[in-house]
Amino acid sequence: MAYKVLNNVSLKDVSTSGLASLKTDLLVLVINNNTKTNKSFKDLNKISKNYISKTIQTHLKDAGSSVLIPKLNNINASNILLVKGKDPNQPTHKWLSMYQSIAHKGNQLKAKDISVMPGNVTPKGKNEMWLIEMVAKTIESNVYIFSETVNKTAKKPSVKKLNILVSGLSKSELNNAKQAAKKGYAIGEGVNTAKYLGDLPANHCTPKIIERKVKAMTKDFPKLKVKTFNENQMQKMGMGSFLSVSRGSEEPARMMVIEYKGGKSSEKPIALVGKGVTFDTGGVSIKPSPGMDEMKWDMCGAATVFGVMSMLARLNANVNVVGVMGCAENMCSSKATKPGDVVTSMSGQTIEILNTDAEGRLILADCLTYVGKYKPSYVIDMATLTGAVVIALGRHASGVMANDQNLADMIIESGEESGDRAWQLPLWDEHQSCTKTKYADLANIGGGREAGTIHAAAFLSKFTNEYKWAHIDIAATASYSTPVKAGTGRPVPLISELLLSKRLK
Repeated sequence: MAYKVLNNVSLKDVSTSGLASLKTDLLVLVINNNTKTNKSFKDLNKISKNYISKTIQTHLKDAGSSVLIPKLNNINASNILLVKGKDPNQPTHKWLSMYQSIAHKGNQLKAKDISVMPGNVTPKGKNEMWLIEMVAKTIESNVYIFSETVNKTAKKPSVKKLNILVSGLSKSELNNAKQAAKKGYAIGEGVNTAKYLGDLPANHCTPKIIERKVKAMTKDFPKLKVKTFNENQMQKMGMGSFLSVSRGSEEPARMMVIEYKGGKSSEKPIALVGKGVTFDTGGVSIKPSPGMDEMKWDMCGAATVFGVMSMLARLNANVNVVGVMGCAENMCSSKATKPGDVVTSMSGQTIEILNTDAEGRLILADCLTYVGKYKPSYVIDMATLTGAVVIALGRHASGVMANDQNLADMIIESGEESGDRAWQLPLWDEHQSCTKTKYADLANIGGGREAGTIHAAAFLSKFTNEYKWAHIDIAATASYSTPVKAGTGRPVPLISELLLSKRLK
């Protein structure tokens, strides 16, 4: 069950056909230093009797500013949106922001299609293929509007088609551009898949419902192999840490494993592990009521795995990846795990649970142990794990901690390339003391208010000694509280770039 909005993303060479004859609801022209020399633009401006160039001169002052021109005589586009392009020295995320606004404008105008001429000015270090991929990815993932549980007042995306307009490309460059657009479209679909799963209310997105959706993926993508494990099966595997989280809920836990084999049979897989707490009350260590509705997004790590695996299958990517989704509901009842309880993890290590609201790491501990059976080349877990990362990094970057510096470097680099930024925090030996307790091998919290994000990673590191591993804390980036409460689909772009770029060898 992948979730895409656009029915089609296509490339159109306007070198010969021109822009005036193009039938589209919204023609977007990104204006930069090279625009005036572009033949297609010059012809369009001439047909408008220089109205377009005059409007640019009088209305477009700052980068990212825009002006909407309604229907002009002898030009087929219903609306023309002029946008002042970004400077090559501006960071990637500002370029993404510009195209996010374009996507939103398309829905506001109830346009059925958008035709974008991005030009060939790119951020420093990027090329036109990157630009085309970014446009496809950003438009697809930002025309998305959640409407699953809205009836009479539902607002649905109007935009169903994207044309990316290019000119002056050779035949080989045009083929490369089409592949870039296809890649961006697939990543955008993966982002939407993760957003959709996260935006669903918790009663519409229980572990068993997610299990059904994961199984349904094989209908669209037969190349994916899906295994699911119920609580009895997990009990037999010794997953006492994982199962301690779901004890208080009537909704049973589920672990889903998705295998994708697109690379050589001799290549070890890269493993992705996602936390999937479909609703988190905090358990006995109950959370404050304000904002608790946002805890439906506590499964965005698992949603990321879901989105990335669908993206890989859509592109027939030549890489081997195994994705693990650990899904449970953390509720408070007479059966719930209590602070001070000691459980045994799949690794055999015992854990004293001092705080039942530090539950994500308990799920991940057993999932990280399980995934070792695949002998992975690298393991990356993603989790909305700590509020501390919001304080440390704000809403702009995910936090990265790792036992392998090269892996951490490649994650950061992929974040910069994709605009889905991340930042590394240390994971030193000194941080390991937070896991000590005299009643078990490990405690699930420690260290008081200090370095909460790092201490969570220090706990997870106790289950990752057999492989190269990185932990990405996405509590700050996977969803937003303001200006509206919504999922973002992050870090699907980062992980997609990391896997498709073959940085991990």
